[in-house]
Amino acid sequence: MLRIFICPKCYNFRMVSRKPAAICFHCGAKLEKTELDYNEYIHMTEQDRSTYRENYKKRILKYHEKLNQMLQENQILH
Repeated sequence: MLRIFICPKCYNFRMVSRKPAAICFHCGAKLEKTELDYNEYIHMTEQDRSTYRENYKKRILKYHEKLNQMLQENQILH
């Protein structure tokens, strides 16, 4: 079964069949599994894929901002 992964560093997609710890061919980062299944992915247009990528990017950036904020607040408290 093919799974769809995305790179959290350069945001490229990769289809992977047997490697649960897949690596990005573009930048070498460890890939994250998406919730997309193979059939859904192959029927997406380039615009759909771009939209998915941008939404993923926004989620990741928001997560990192929140994490950095929490770490900074924690440093101030100690």
